[in-house]
Amino acid sequence: MSLHHDYPQRRGVGEWVRYGIDRDGRTLLAAHDEDGAHNRQIQASQLGALLESSPDAVVMVNADGLVVEWNPAAECLLKAPRLAVLGAPVQSVLFASQSEQFGAAWYRLLAGNPTQRFEFHYGQTAGGGLSLGVIVAPVRLGGAFTGAVLTLRDLDASSTADFSRDQVGARNLISDALSDLPDTQPVRLAGLPGRQWLNRQLSDPPATGFERGLAMFDIGVFAMINGTYGPDAADDILHRFAKFLQTLDTPGTFVHWRADVFFWLVDSVDPMGDLNQFVKMLERELEVPFSVLNDDIWLSLNIGLATPTLAEGSDLLFAARDALHSARAAEDCSIVYYDKTIENTASMGLKSANDLRHAITHDELRLHYQPIMELASNEIAGVEALVRWQRPNVGLLPPDAFINTAERTGQIVPLGNWVARNACKAGSGLGEYSRGPRTMSINVSPRQLRDDEFVATLQTAMSDGDCAPATTIVEVTETVLLSNLNTVGPNLEAIKALGVGIDLDDFGTGYSSLQYLRALPIDRLKVERSFVAGLGVSTSDTAIVAYTIALAHALGFQTVAEGVETEEQLALLQEMECDFVQGYLISRPLELDALTVWLEAYVPGEIPPTAAEEAVAALRKRGHVEPASPGSD
Repeated sequence: MSLHHDYPQRRGVGEWVRYGIDRDGRTLLAAHDEDGAHNRQIQASQLGALLESSPDAVVMVNADGLVVEWNPAAECLLKAPRLAVLGAPVQSVLFASQSEQFGAAWYRLLAGNPTQRFEFHYGQTAGGGLSLGVIVAPVRLGGAFTGAVLTLRDLDASSTADFSRDQVGARNLISDALSDLPDTQPVRLAGLPGRQWLNRQLSDPPATGFERGLAMFDIGVFAMINGTYGPDAADDILHRFAKFLQTLDTPGTFVHWRADVFFWLVDSVDPMGDLNQFVKMLERELEVPFSVLNDDIWLSLNIGLATPTLAEGSDLLFAARDALHSARAAEDCSIVYYDKTIENTASMGLKSANDLRHAITHDELRLHYQPIMELASNEIAGVEALVRWQRPNVGLLPPDAFINTAERTGQIVPLGNWVARNACKAGSGLGEYSRGPRTMSINVSPRQLRDDEFVATLQTAMSDGDCAPATTIVEVTETVLLSNLNTVGPNLEAIKALGVGIDLDDFGTGYSSLQYLRALPIDRLKVERSFVAGLGVSTSDTAIVAYTIALAHALGFQTVAEGVETEEQLALLQEMECDFVQGYLISRPLELDALTVWLEAYVPGEIPPTAAEEAVAALRKRGHVEPASPGSD
């Protein structure tokens, strides 16, 4: 086995973890591989951002026990700079005085045992030292042990939560997290404010007599720079472009959203005039090229512009985003002002929110249910409720066709309440499996969580549907972390106090901060389907999933992998010790009658579940249920 490391320069977008282990293509984590283009770089940097923002000391090691990542919290806690320990044996760096204890734990990991926990003393006993608790979570790829994630906490620190991460203690951290929000807002490129700052600003109205203008823009040639000159050059351009923005004299504020996407926010008496001047200024200032590896590159931008007047009641952020999408779709990099004719989202064709309002009140919505399998037992532990629209003269529409419309018009709240009521009614009849009652997972939007009445609505839905709180799971997306946590945090805490479980959906696609993950009362992380799709195909996706699962376990969360479609993906997830899976390999979303038949015929361990599928097919043949569910849930 040949071991090689390409250690990153820390603190750069896309710069995190480009080391690898060269054994039949076995790579711990790659920000950019041969098949990996721009999205892979962004995905890897998102996971890297987790470690950068983690309040816990996190150390990653490879299969030989050598340190390959050492995050800022580890530097602070252990008083050892990252560059001094990279490539060193973790046993000598951390466990010199407890080598026998660590050796035993390491041997158990190599033998295939799950996560190990123990306590040890770090540093000299004379004059101090630290009493630390450590969780060592294994990473397994291709049937082999490829490394581990170590999470360390100071057991003597009064502010440290109970190391077992009991839920009561975790919930009590919410108030601390909320009070620290202004100081813990992550700083983006060159000190630009980020998503949380922008969302807080947009949640407050402008001063009397002022109107808001919003520009969303990206670098049109960024993907080309990344592909031609490599990720380091692309990162350098991002940093220099962000510094360039800060030199511009404008009445507004620049915000870094993600990767090469930025916003400019202005409150003024004439936002349209300010947006016009903003565009002209950018065009003028960008006549000077940027130098990339001795080449001159002229940056051209895609820009979407919106004001409340242009948006005509639509959400300003959505309006700017749709305008940017329209600009991107043009043949050349262009500038687009939002207007109501722009329908550049999955909701194209659904131009009237009145149709959706009518659907909610006139029995046009349907719920389909996708089984969630527990990997330890191969039994069905629960289902996720997924909404459909049986639109007259159109057919059965998946959520991608109308959720954006619901969000931008406020219909997401009554739609979500309809889903909660009907899912709870169905949940009471799901039956049990070997470890207890099956659960019903319900998707909840950030807008619902900001609704003061939502907790009472959920409680009423469970009571009326005779659905026990312990069998109910609320799924929230990472965009919850971008919402006003002063509102969302207490609602999540109240939901948890009811006994309801909480899943963080589509983990890895948005803004992730371990500061908030550890503080908020989350039980499970759902690994997003785009990562799962690359298992066994993309080395970076495979490694990202493995490390996400290990990191989640080290922090006390269970994991659910979404979008599992092949037996190879399932086998890899089993090796990685993922807790639950869902996807077409197990079952497509089913209407309630078909789900009942499917559950009765399901044989644990039979994958694909032939007997269950045949039972549903027979039911359909008799004409008792609708055709198979559309969409890509």
